[in-house]
Parts: sequence; structure tokens; C-alpha cells
Amino acid sequence: MRITLEPGGLDLETAPGETILDAARRQGFDAPNSCRNGNCHVCEAVLLHGRVKLPDSREAGPGEEIFTCVAEPLEDCALHWEGILAPGQLPVRKLACQVVECSPIGGDVWRVRLRTPAGKPLRYHPGQYLLLERDGAEPAAFSIASAPSEERMLELHILTRDPVTQAVIDYLQQHKVARIQAPFGEACLSELPDQPLVLIAAGTGLAQMQSIVEQCLQQGFAHAIHLYWGVRHSDDLYEAPHWQRWQQAPNLYLHRVISDQPDWPERQGMLHQAVCEDIADLADYRFIVSGSPAMVYGTLDALVASGMPEDHMLADAFAYAPRQP
Repeated sequence: MRITLEPGGLDLETAPGETILDAARRQGFDAPNSCRNGNCHVCEAVLLHGRVKLPDSREAGPGEEIFTCVAEPLEDCALHWEGILAPGQLPVRKLACQVVECSPIGGDVWRVRLRTPAGKPLRYHPGQYLLLERDGAEPAAFSIASAPSEERMLELHILTRDPVTQAVIDYLQQHKVARIQAPFGEACLSELPDQPLVLIAAGTGLAQMQSIVEQCLQQGFAHAIHLYWGVRHSDDLYEAPHWQRWQQAPNLYLHRVISDQPDWPERQGMLHQAVCEDIADLADYRFIVSGSPAMVYGTLDALVASGMPEDHMLADAFAYAPRQP
């Protein structure tokens, strides 16, 4: 039977005679449970549609509360089940962090380092982002540049060329405490792939890639990693904290590309052009892209046209700015 789980829109399949909780656990879901006999109520959910069999051959229908540890579906069902997480998904947490560093690193970019509370390490996948909260303002999203192995330390790269991001820096310098929610984002590595990687970053999209590169190097990723970092002008390049050390990694290939500066002595052009010049068979690689929606979709179209399977690319823009049909 197919079970749809709301509010996350997750799906799982149950075998004949299998309870919903057992099916969820078998398929790698992180599901709230304790006693597994319907007494503790931890696994409670609301049946939205469909029918399930309960102990003593009783049945439950839409609108009824059920305990997933003893409920066996009789047909395809939908549940409202709070607290269940898909395989690899991590719980979103709210934390108040100490501002350890807030300093300019060139190109109007500031490096911000936050320390999470002792005893409360934040679990996140490399490549995910956080929301930074301020009084009287909408939360602002920033990629986490640090690797999960850095435990209590979180790093952000914030470009201050608009009033909103400049206000964020001013707020952090004044208050010395940052309230965050994390983690978010699906353009990340919940586990290392068994394929080489191409990481494509525009501007401070490098922060997202820094987290991924650091995690790969620390875990001994054996495949090639091509990192393409693009800006419009060389003045937009900022001090990437680990760039010099990365140059010593034997399987990491670094490419800086300038798009709008004819006198730039190194590589010029668009990021997707550089990728296509360097890599003959794009189907052999996995891609993660960070940039504006226009940049992401332009890169997607160009690489697909050059042979990349569309499902080989991850980008957060696919979720927050979906392309209209």
C-alpha cells in the first residue's frame, strides 16, 4: 500500500500485514515511537483518507487519530504525522549563537563565524543553509560555509551590496548574538557520491561549495572535484579562506572565471562554458550549482544541451524559484 505523509509530502510503501511504523523504519524514515504497542501515543497520526486495521480487527477511517505502530493499511492512505523525517533529512532547530567573528574579506563580502551553544551541536549536511533572524525583519538565508565536522562553529559569507545584508552585518556587530534556524536545503551531500563532482558557484555561492569541499577532503573522497567560481569582475573576488590549501589537494581542480573584464589575464567567460570546455562527458559527473535563479537555469539548460542528464544537477533555486511550465 502507498502511504502519503503530510505535512512533508513524503511517501512510503507498506508490505501486506505490516504496520505503518514498521514500514517507515524499514525504509529509513526517522519516525517518533516508543512502546510500539499503541500505549504511549508517541507515534500518533491523523488519518486523512483511506482505511487502516487496528488491534482486535477494528477499522479506522478519515479524520480519526491512529497509532502507527499498530495500524495496518487496508488501502492507499494519507496521514498527518508530525515529527517524521525522510531518510537523510535532519530536524530544523532554533539556536542562539555567539558571534565570534565579523570581518571584511574583500569584494564587499564579510566572513561571519558563529558558535552554537555548548552541548547543542547542529546537525546539517554539507551544502545546506540557515535562516538568520532579526527583530522586525524577515529571516535572511545564508549558505553554511563550514563543514559539519567543525561541530560548534558555523561560517557564513555575506555580500553587503544591498541594505538588507548590510543591516544584517550591522545587527551582528551590535548584538553579538545571532538567532538562527537550520538546516534547510536539498542541494547538499547527505552522503558522498560514487561519482566525480562539479561544483559551480557564482559570487558568495562559494560558501556552499566550501562546506562540500571541506567535507569531501576530510572524508577522503577519492573522485575528482572540479570547483568553478565565477564573478563579473576581479574586484568581486574575495579571500576564500581555504583556497591556498585546496590548491595542494591532488583530486581538487580549482577554476576562477571572470565574465565581464576583458583585461583579466586568466580565464574569462561564462561558468557553463568553462565546464563544457574542460569536461568531455558530462554524464559521468554529479553537479551542484549555487547562484541566482537566472544563473542556475541558464547553467542547467546549457549543460543539458551538452549532454548532462537533467537529474544530475542539484540547486536550491529549483525549490525556492521553480521554473514555470
